[in-house]
Amino acid sequence: MTEDTREEIAKLLAKELASKTKVSPKREGQGFKSFSEFKRTMGVAGEGQDWHHIVGQTTANLQRFGGEAIHNTGNLVKLEHGKGSIHQEITNFYNSIQPEITKSLNITVREWLSFQSFEEQQDFGIRVIRAFGGII
Repeated sequence: MTEDTREEIAKLLAKELASKTKVSPKREGQGFKSFSEFKRTMGVAGEGQDWHHIVGQTTANLQRFGGEAIHNTGNLVKLEHGKGSIHQEITNFYNSIQPEITKSLNITVREWLSFQSFEEQQDFGIRVIRAFGGII
């Protein structure tokens, strides 16, 4: 995927964010204290797939929201994994600077997200997955 494509997706998402009137409620599910515990219970994602945290498992998010919210069946989805996959493209997008979304030339999408509530992060994460062709 090219930088131009990422910028087009950012523009699309920025328009969606500007026009939304409410944030979707938190997706409920079974919580686990750690990602390892989640994987022991739920198993591997499958051939060519990996588990993706909709709300990222950053240190800040784990401190703010707790492991059971982050490592939760309502917050984890299976995505195609590997070079050029949806999972990799979403990671690249979160690590990129997208002023259309962040209103800044200095912070990444991931950094911008860290200031949002759990529900806002999850709502945005679902939009990103769908924008990159994933299904939730």
